[in-house]
Amino acid sequence: MNWNAILPELILSIGILLLFAFELILKKEYSKFITVSGFGALFFAFVSVFFVKTPAELFFGGFSVDAFMLLGKSLLIWITGFVLLSSYDFFTKKDSVYGELPYLYLIALLGLMVMLSSNNLAIIFVGLELASISMYILVGLFRKNYLSKEGAFKYLVMGTTGTSMFVLGSALVYASTGSITLGHFSEGNTLFMLGALLVISALALKVSSVPFHFWTPDAYEGAPTPTTSFLATVPKVAMYFLFVKLTAGLLSGFENWSLIISILAVASMFYGNIMAYAQKSVKRLLAYSSIAHAGYFLLALTHVDKLLMSSLIFYVFVYAVTTLGAFTVLSILEKKEGWTHHILDFQGLREEHPLLASAMALFLFTLIGLPPMAVFVGKLGIFMGLVKNSEWILGFLFVLASVISAGYYLKVIVYMFLYKQERKLGETRLSGGEFATLITSTLAVFILGLFPHVVLNLVLRSISVG
Repeated sequence: MNWNAILPELILSIGILLLFAFELILKKEYSKFITVSGFGALFFAFVSVFFVKTPAELFFGGFSVDAFMLLGKSLLIWITGFVLLSSYDFFTKKDSVYGELPYLYLIALLGLMVMLSSNNLAIIFVGLELASISMYILVGLFRKNYLSKEGAFKYLVMGTTGTSMFVLGSALVYASTGSITLGHFSEGNTLFMLGALLVISALALKVSSVPFHFWTPDAYEGAPTPTTSFLATVPKVAMYFLFVKLTAGLLSGFENWSLIISILAVASMFYGNIMAYAQKSVKRLLAYSSIAHAGYFLLALTHVDKLLMSSLIFYVFVYAVTTLGAFTVLSILEKKEGWTHHILDFQGLREEHPLLASAMALFLFTLIGLPPMAVFVGKLGIFMGLVKNSEWILGFLFVLASVISAGYYLKVIVYMFLYKQERKLGETRLSGGEFATLITSTLAVFILGLFPHVVLNLVLRSISVG
């Protein structure tokens, strides 16, 4: 057996077992040590990625490793590391330090990494569910908070629906092709088309696309904010890497897949952006923003095209970095007693916390897609890909939806900088992990906007579609 191919997963698994043992043996006072140990496991898993020899296959071809998958795993590990670092002080201030928190993040990450390398629908399902079950628990981790339990319950119910659709879709694909390995098509076969449609629906649910988005606002609002940061970034990056693989290896065998993806994309863009205007909670506003972005991302999956799919991966990554920064700011502010994320809490924020207000404004401007921010490059790449494939109507709707989105992002910025503060909630301090996350996110937004080829060249060299 080629153990080298699963080196990152092996190291992560050993780290999870060690964290589990530490949590059982050590007292609550050692929770910081457990968190640092979790980051150490992520660091060694990240380093091990560079020692994996590609291409490689194992488990009878059901698990494969190539440059594209290794790039995805590296990004997932990197983002999870910053989420873990920035979460400890938040849970300490909330008097909710749970020893299981670090290894729950790592278990979810492990499931997503297994899912990425799977060429077999059954193994994809196992990885996806390992990650999903961990995330259900993470969302409901505030045990005495009603919103946390409500969000976890809704996420569980909707997630189970997605699981059912994926399993049934996989069974129908197997019935029509005789295989659950990617790359087998049965064009014109009704069972195959229905199976592909169910798989698309299951993945659309996982990425918060309309009409499968209902769990998103409540899960984002109810979850502890560092967990919301994780939900909004790590699974999204993993799911779109998987979406690219499945589009090329399975879904494109369904003749109407492009039309269905287009409908999901357009519905998500406009519904998410319009509903965001009605939100009074900035946390829920960002949840609807993620639904709109799901629409932007899905546009890149309407064709098996290298430009579109490489732009998608770049865009998803810079979106994840920006969202990580925005939710880190919300986590820092939530440590203040009485903070609720209501839009009125942001009133005059620049007077009390000019640096945090500036950082939040930067991330919101980036989400709009203003140059020279990195998200602009991602949006431009997807637009050019749509034009290249003669999708003029989708390109126009993409631009229109992006313009519509500017209003609700600017509303938050206006409240922070142009309104006077009516009540002071007191100072709050940044932990080392929070400071490192904000600095890294801020630098990445600018550097990848000015020098996008740093990531784009890696994606173009590793991707093998189109």
